Amino acid sequence: MFILPKGIISRIEDTCRNFLWDNSVDYRIVPVVAWDKLCSPKEEGGLGLKDQETMNKAMIGRLVHWIMKEKDSIWVQLVKKNYLKGMDWVEYKPTANSSWVWRRICKVKEEMLPGYTTGTWTAQSTYSPTACYEWLKGRKPTVAWYKWLWNEHVIPKHQFIGWLYAHGALRTKDKLIIYGLDVNDRCLLCEQDTECIDHLLCECIYSRRVIQAISQKMQISFPVTDMIGWCTQRTGTKLQQGIQAALIWGVVYNIWQQRNKSNMEGVLQRPERVADQVIEVVKARLRGRDYKVIIKTDLDWLKHKNLYVIDAY
Repeated sequence: MFILPKGIISRIEDTCRNFLWDNSVDYRIVPVVAWDKLCSPKEEGGLGLKDQETMNKAMIGRLVHWIMKEKDSIWVQLVKKNYLKGMDWVEYKPTANSSWVWRRICKVKEEMLPGYTTGTWTAQSTYSPTACYEWLKGRKPTVAWYKWLWNEHVIPKHQFIGWLYAHGALRTKDKLIIYGLDVNDRCLLCEQDTECIDHLLCECIYSRRVIQAISQKMQISFPVTDMIGWCTQRTGTKLQQGIQAALIWGVVYNIWQQRNKSNMEGVLQRPERVADQVIEVVKARLRGRDYKVIIKTDLDWLKHKNLYVIDAY
């Protein structure tokens, strides 16, 4: 019902942003992905969070729409009598002595006018605050990897680390050096090259051994250069593609976890053990799913990949 001041909106977004990155409402670390990107839909590479300023405008847009449609309400009648006074709502401009709230409502109206044609909302099939929010935000190109990351078979914490990887936002040593930190640039897993995302997840000897171990156990030819490109080229049924995606994002998560453990605790598990952990997590995910119907092709595929979990079927 009310236009929120920008200071309030900024405080709300700061609290949400800080909690996301540091599990705290206090500002402690610099976010690695811009807030605007976080507020994009998942298919556009974001996390689907709401942009508070745009959502507030969309909610106030209901009042604009009620006046445009001359809704039968006491509030609309008061506005027509005290403000419009017979003037066309589309052409109306608030006076300088109008209240701050009314001037803000009129400003939202100006932003919404391109969505109307001769007084009828034509931006979408029907008007709603949600539809208005999407229209105000606009559409951006769809990223190729979103459906491989955000699917029911991938573990949520794997999804978040995978999302950071897809945006090149994992804080590897090459980025820390750019930020001005005095750190050794050697890879924490192999200590043979500069630690960057491409090296850590695709070129590092340790990471390659993890991927090769899973490839041998699962009889799947996993990538060693382009994980995202590999996901987008998967074939097979929806179940088969989802499980393969779960495996590759599990690899990304566990390699990143081992990198952090090596940095903080000085310990590093054997690559074969890490591969086993990835496979066991995928099996646990399968065991927890409630499959009403599963085709024989998928059953045979699961048995062939040693992923058949009898409790789930």
